[in-house]
Amino acid sequence: MRGMLFLFSVLFLLELTKGQKYEDLNERERGIVDEAIKKANDVYGKDKHLDFYTIIQRTKSVMNVILRPTSCAKKTPSVHREECKIHNKAPQVSCIHCNGSMKPCLLLRQKEEIKIRLNECQNPPLVNGHIPGASHVLYQKREKNQQEIGCSGCV
Repeated sequence: MRGMLFLFSVLFLLELTKGQKYEDLNERERGIVDEAIKKANDVYGKDKHLDFYTIIQRTKSVMNVILRPTSCAKKTPSVHREECKIHNKAPQVSCIHCNGSMKPCLLLRQKEEIKIRLNECQNPPLVNGHIPGASHVLYQKREKNQQEIGCSGCV
């Protein structure tokens, strides 16, 4: 029984490590991936073209695009190139699209910085005790020693 469980685990991990196809992405995702390819190649694509490998996180506000070097030499403009074969070597790059804008890309080995960026995207900072996009400020809980505001029925 353990052998079968181990086998299924290995097969699942192998499936996860395979890249996704650019053609299978929707129009919005392709736009984000194209932007990531351009940014990553400007910074990290010294002699080899970096191209789309997979997306490891997709939410409404965050998308983490992974790019890997290819067999093709770097060319301009930096766009997705189907004829290039993806390699599993450095530099592997993570580009995070957060709330409508692309953050500067990081090397995949910079795990802590990537984790910090993802956390910042998923948990935006409070603005005067209010989360942008949340319920109206009058319905927010007050902090200690803060004057109560709002309608007389709410206070």
